[in-house]
Amino acid sequence: MKKFTLLAVFFVVLSAIGCKSTKEVAPTYADDPRSKVVGAEGILRPEWMNGTKKSEDLYYVVGDGRMGMSKSAQQGTARTDGLAKVAQWKSSVVADTMKNYMEEGGTIGNTQVLMRFEQATITRSNTNLSGFDLVEYWIDADNVYHGLFSYPKSDLRKDFQTTVSEFQRNEAAAFAEFKAQEAFRQLESQLNK
Repeated sequence: MKKFTLLAVFFVVLSAIGCKSTKEVAPTYADDPRSKVVGAEGILRPEWMNGTKKSEDLYYVVGDGRMGMSKSAQQGTARTDGLAKVAQWKSSVVADTMKNYMEEGGTIGNTQVLMRFEQATITRSNTNLSGFDLVEYWIDADNVYHGLFSYPKSDLRKDFQTTVSEFQRNEAAAFAEFKAQEAFRQLESQLNK
């Protein structure tokens, strides 16, 4: 009887595992009711309007133009909105990178130089907009202009590297730090007597 019970438990567990391994099929964009929305120009709502488009090489944002403006004015407003979103992303990436570096590197409390470096990188990257491009646009039924813009992630890397190469500490600061360390060693020596 025990063998039968163990065998029955084994088959129940095996069938439960088999049921769990069945994958559910994720709904496609065509199944999304938003994909059936028709815009002012007779074009169906694009997939990038439902979620951020992802890429290893490019960062994408959607910039929106306002209602009640001419199409060219809406394009300008959408571009400005997209640029603001990219600038916010750049600032966030640099700030998070520096925060992680400071925490992992044990430089907490000695961050003045690193904070200036962070600001220099953010300033440089926010003025460099060379790769910011309109990929596609869509005008919704309310005549609001939506632009999909891309920005090369490599440009942020270049800005960071350029700031690193230009951000050299001056000799006076290095000498002052050296002198402060020497003074600390002397203090330690005095305390150990």
